[in-house]
Amino acid sequence: MTRRIRSYWSKYIQLYKRGILGIITFIGITVIIISILATVASRGMGVIFNEVIARQTMMKGSVTVASLTATPWGTISFEDLQWNDEEGHQLMSVPSGKIRVNMWDVITRNFKASAIRGIELNDAVIVVDLDDDNRVDFVPASPDVNKPLTEVAQWPKAPKKTTLERQEELGKKVRNFNWNGQHIDAIVKLSNCQLEIFQKNRHYVMNDVNARFDIDTKSAIRVDMKTGKFGGTAIGDGLTLEGRIDLKDVLKDRMPTLNMNLNIYGVDPASLGFGDSIHDKMTLLTRVNDDFNRPFASGRVTMPILKIPALTFENVVGDVMYQDGILKFQDVYANVFGGKLKAEGIYNLDTRAYELTGVATDVDSSIALKIPDFAVPVSANLNFSSKGQPKDMVVWGDFTSGAGRYILIPIQSITGRFHNQGRHLSFADVKVHTSISTISTNALHIDNGELTLGPLNITSNGGSNFAIYDEDAFDELGNTMNRIKNDMTQVGQNMKRVTDNTKSIHQVELRPPSDTKDVLNDAKESINGISDSLKVIKIR
Repeated sequence: MTRRIRSYWSKYIQLYKRGILGIITFIGITVIIISILATVASRGMGVIFNEVIARQTMMKGSVTVASLTATPWGTISFEDLQWNDEEGHQLMSVPSGKIRVNMWDVITRNFKASAIRGIELNDAVIVVDLDDDNRVDFVPASPDVNKPLTEVAQWPKAPKKTTLERQEELGKKVRNFNWNGQHIDAIVKLSNCQLEIFQKNRHYVMNDVNARFDIDTKSAIRVDMKTGKFGGTAIGDGLTLEGRIDLKDVLKDRMPTLNMNLNIYGVDPASLGFGDSIHDKMTLLTRVNDDFNRPFASGRVTMPILKIPALTFENVVGDVMYQDGILKFQDVYANVFGGKLKAEGIYNLDTRAYELTGVATDVDSSIALKIPDFAVPVSANLNFSSKGQPKDMVVWGDFTSGAGRYILIPIQSITGRFHNQGRHLSFADVKVHTSISTISTNALHIDNGELTLGPLNITSNGGSNFAIYDEDAFDELGNTMNRIKNDMTQVGQNMKRVTDNTKSIHQVELRPPSDTKDVLNDAKESINGISDSLKVIKIR
């Protein structure tokens, strides 16, 4: 019995070894055959590349490369790829890159778009043209790609044609890129590329573009993109775009839908038309949804600081929405000269026109005017408007204050209106209410830093009134106020000396120093000087 078992076991071992050797031999022969076929395919890659380009229908024109190298497993490296349109204009220039293909499709000569599994473009110049439905096409680069970003044209030049002629032209336009519904399942990577974008009346040039697009035209496109500085319709430090473009049922005339995060950093307000000299950086953090041809974005706008003529806002934070070229700002809050601002408004990205309104409360006049002797809390209604040109910016509104003081003169309230355009700031209907009088004027201007003051009307609460018209009177009034200020300073110093001397008397129990009487007399004379100065103002 034992002998039979040993015999069966020996036969089983021999069959097992033969089976293993057969499997190994089969796998080895298969690998050798595949390697030979792949090597043959890779050696003829130039021929295959030309045949693929000749058969493909998505890219019109001609695509050439200076050199090709390939691995047996389907990675093709190339140098100096050039894509030109049918008229010979360059559509894309790629110094180097890689194309990953399905080698079985190459071996079986199944040259379809699905045979390409990956594309890597290094240091490429890519120019994208988006039509009214945001369909992608590729066009020749403009001269702006070689200019500094600050010199890039804000938008393309408008065609000198009627609307009907423009529509007919678009209908006849030959597209350089046509998807035609072919199935694409590939990963596209961009490394250190330059991207120029034309979209309606907008134009951007972006540097240092690094991106990955996971494309499956039967499902979705996943996007992860980051850029460096950009210029054109807007100037900024960079942007990030991350999310998904849903392509489900797109072949049934259903528009692709967006679900993405778009963050734009360091936008220069002057590039958007918010004044010539306003360069404080703005950041937009948004979520983008809805159809690809009509996206809707909502999010936050932030600015650490915003300086405009006569106003400085800090820690600006608010809500922003975008659709159809319109930015809408809501619930925007900021700090301004110790007070608070709440604002809202709209901005047209195409015309660059805007209308913004705001309410400022509890503004400290001593901080705003940099005059510590003039301290009143101010509230103001602010309006900002422009028709599209930076020099068009107009700021106007009205203001009112609470109780405060100018030096030692109590002020009950101040009211008035203001208007600011360029370097011209004017006030009207200004009224300063005190306990004994009301001072009013309709003509107060600041032009290029120079103050021009019109007639002052002073009405006492007792009913009498008078006016100051001539320039000499203003000079004398200014000198009088300076004398009041100097006298008040001297009073403070004299009183401090009296206080110090009194403390010394109590501490050492000595007689008052001989100059105490003189100090008190000096203080009395200073106070009398103030009284005389005030009388000078009243008799005017």
